[in-house]
Amino acid sequence: VVNLTKKNRQMEMTVTDVQRLWGNACAFLKSKSTSLYETFFKGVAALSLEKGELLLGISSEFLADWILDNEEASEQLQEAITYAFGESFRFRFEIGYVAGEDATAGVNSLYDQSLPLVEETPAEIAEESPIEPMASTDGELAGLTRVTAEKCLPENTFENFVVGEENRYAYTAATTAVKSPGMWNPLYIYGGSGMGKTHLIQAVANEMVSQNRKAVIRYVTCEEFLNEYVASLRSKTDFKFRERFRNVDLLLIDDVHFLSGNKTQLQEEFFNTFNSLHNAGKQIILTSDKQPSDIPGLEKRLVSRFQSGMTMQITESTFETRLAILRQVQDSMTCKFPDAVLNFLAARITSNIRPLKSALIRLSVFAAAGMEITVDRAGELLGDLLDKEAEEKNSRLSIHQIQKAVAEYFDLQVRDLTGKARPQKIAEARMIAMYLCRKLTDNTQQDIGAAFGGRTHSTVLHAINQIEQDSHTNEDLKHKISNLQRRLQYS
Repeated sequence: VVNLTKKNRQMEMTVTDVQRLWGNACAFLKSKSTSLYETFFKGVAALSLEKGELLLGISSEFLADWILDNEEASEQLQEAITYAFGESFRFRFEIGYVAGEDATAGVNSLYDQSLPLVEETPAEIAEESPIEPMASTDGELAGLTRVTAEKCLPENTFENFVVGEENRYAYTAATTAVKSPGMWNPLYIYGGSGMGKTHLIQAVANEMVSQNRKAVIRYVTCEEFLNEYVASLRSKTDFKFRERFRNVDLLLIDDVHFLSGNKTQLQEEFFNTFNSLHNAGKQIILTSDKQPSDIPGLEKRLVSRFQSGMTMQITESTFETRLAILRQVQDSMTCKFPDAVLNFLAARITSNIRPLKSALIRLSVFAAAGMEITVDRAGELLGDLLDKEAEEKNSRLSIHQIQKAVAEYFDLQVRDLTGKARPQKIAEARMIAMYLCRKLTDNTQQDIGAAFGGRTHSTVLHAINQIEQDSHTNEDLKHKISNLQRRLQYS
């Protein structure tokens, strides 16, 4: 164990040491106020410590000014530096830093109670802090097992799960698992991180508990399954482990891709647990980021078992689903944001659901401080969460894309828009399409006319002016244009 004294700490400190101590400072800040940490400090990194000055990287001048101008934030930052580094160093910001991993990711507790710069040997840690087995005896086992779905969040229900085209079939399969357990066994749901898989299977557990308080339900991550199994081997209580996972009515295991590359012994135990429940007709629900055949190192017999029931994929959420999620989250908040801001977030945060919620929380903190939240301001505050590819996609709209979207909206074919037919429905759709082509692309009126069956410049200009004028007084037309523009820019 090496502890640097105050006298020689700065002299001997490497960049790695500075970053490690900054991790403790961030954990300290997070323990004081999670909202303040998430808003101001999560994307900040320690770059160096020289001549008594701590250099901190931050994404924008705007955020740096907010920290410096916010008395609570700046005081907590100074307090955290003093705690983690052992003395009150000055600090300054370097603008333009792109945030990486959360600095608290490697800190095991809210903040490290020991002195900084403690080096430990992994073997010593394992010896001093072995994984504890589940505390249960034979007499307690039944009662402990019936603390059902104890790790499932109560807010994860079917009622507040936003259903879209990308998750509709997985949702239907999950609700069926409650109504008719064992019909599809196992139910295997896969998709990228943050797509709602955990919410969905926890909703199954919560719904089953609400219907039958005596139901025995076990929900764990695959990593927790492994840890409990290893602990049971160490303590020679593997029979209790098997009782815990096999005497259940419903077993839900998150992230089974964690089995990838694990030893044969663990996969053997998982296989036997699966078979025991499956043969007894008990419902098994699994989630993963991959379909079974794509999990590296997974034994063929487990691949076969996982594929033997119902396999459902949840794909990337659509704009409409993301917007519905944002509205749902906003409903639980005291502050409300303009529709334009919600549309912007749904369009520009596309990777998964979690950043959507984080974005609203961050904006709500600034709104509570008296800041007016506009689309431009949201872009400044949420730069680290926004999807750059989504921005590029929205800037590459073509005439054909607009024609296709308008035709679908009016239940027509593109050839109807480019042809000579003049029924009112087609004529209106054609003029709207020309108007949107001029508004949403850089094409000239001549280019637009050519794409609409060789129409003249004056015909296109007339259509644009007519739609522009009518949209000021015709609410139905205004609504159509708004819907189409939103679909084109944000889908």
